[in-house]
Formats: sequence, structure tokens, C-alpha cells
Amino acid sequence: MGDVAELFFSQAALGTFRVCPLRFRYRYIDDLFWSPLWGTDPAERAAAERGLNFHLLARRYYTGADPGLPPEDPAAPSDYARWLTYLQAFLPLEPDRSYYPELELRLDRPGLRLLARFDLLVVDADGKATIYDWKTESRAPRRPYLRHSLQTVLYRYLLCAAGGAYSPLGRFAPEQVSMVYWFAQRPERWERFEYTAAEFSRDERYLRELIAQIQRTARDQFLATTDLKVCDHCEYASVCHNRRAERVDLDEEEWLQEATLAWDDLPELPG
Repeated sequence: MGDVAELFFSQAALGTFRVCPLRFRYRYIDDLFWSPLWGTDPAERAAAERGLNFHLLARRYYTGADPGLPPEDPAAPSDYARWLTYLQAFLPLEPDRSYYPELELRLDRPGLRLLARFDLLVVDADGKATIYDWKTESRAPRRPYLRHSLQTVLYRYLLCAAGGAYSPLGRFAPEQVSMVYWFAQRPERWERFEYTAAEFSRDERYLRELIAQIQRTARDQFLATTDLKVCDHCEYASVCHNRRAERVDLDEEEWLQEATLAWDDLPELPG
């Protein structure tokens, strides 16, 4: 059984608590965990695996290795080559920038233990930093949703609070940080979100308050959501309602956090 006081809070964990505290308890306190692919239909599982493979291609490209291509099913050729071409046109490697693909950051402060894995961090010589996140899902969230999403809040905050080792200046000021979402299936679309000191202070207050709320909740007070539509797509429907979920929603970021990037041996970052 997990100890919530020792938990590093990811976007997935915080988002799960906001949607359904009981689901959070099952997964992160009771360790009642099923793969994010459990209960998804074959088409959605295949889409999730394509997303994982694309992240591996991007990682190889931004480490300077030959991206290669993963094994393909002749009966269902993939979009890997096309997506990689789009990505290289959107964000080509440049010699005066530093690239850190699949970068994991942790922050360990009293009341503020946080964890995130960036698809890519790009740092310019002047200390400007951009967090990139690749979206391979067919659904493309609208800009207002992305602006206020926990991913945008957590990633930008965490880079400023814990990413100083990757800055040529020793720290990232909020005004030096931005986050970009890029959509592989709609390569002409991307969304950038700048950052400010005021937003940094606001985000820290919000994250502290949300974590404090989780930590002061007694185990038997992690209550189920009242939105039954959530239950219809939750892997724990069989536990709460003695019935199988109609379909388990597969969140790309949650799947990627739980997945192991294991396609071929990948080179370590230089230096």
C-alpha cells in the first residue's frame, strides 16, 4: 500500500484526484493498478502503441542518432515516416541549441513533491527554454483547454523550480520559459504558451493547495465522483459498480508515463 506522503505527484496523479478521488486512492494509495491499455479496444491500443513509437523516433532524432523506423505491420502500414518528416520540418536540429528529449524532472520540497517527463526540452544559448509536447491522438484539444490544463501548469512551473541544471545561467526565469504542443496528425497546428512570474506564483499556490488537500484527506474520505459518465470509462467500474466499463479512456500522457521506452537501445545524451 502506498504512502501519499512519499508520493511524487505527476500530472496523471493530480488529474486523477481532480476527476475522482476514489480512483486516485485505488491507483496511488492502494496500488490497485492495471495497465492503461486494459479495457481499451484494439484500435485504441494500436493508436497508443503508434504514439509510443513516435515518441521513440523523436527521442532518437533529438539525441542525434539515426531515428530508424520501428517494425511495421504490412497489413496496416503506419504513419511513422510521414510524422517524422513533419517533425523534422517543424523543429529541425540546430547546432546552437541544446536538446534534452524524454527529460524527467523531480522537485522535492516540503509539501511540494512533483514529477514530470518532458517529451523535449530545447535550450537556447541565451537561456531561453521551450518545453515541447508531442500529441499523436486524433483528437486535438482546443487552446483554452491546453492553457489551463494541469500539464501546462505543472511542466512550466517545474522547469523553473527544478530545472536550473539545464540553464546556461543556472536557473530559468519564468519569462524565459514557454511550452509548445505539436500535433502529429495535424502538423500545421501547434500551440505556444509563454510564462510569467505572476503565473509561476499562482501555479505554485495552486499546486501546494491541491497536494495539501490530497495529503489531509483520510483514506476513507477519498470519495467517488458523482459523474457516472466518468465511471462508464474507468477501469475500476468493476470494483465500484460490479460491472465492466463500457470503454476505458486512454490518456496519452498517462500511458506514456507508465510505458517503458524500450524500442531498441537508445544512446545516452552526450556530456
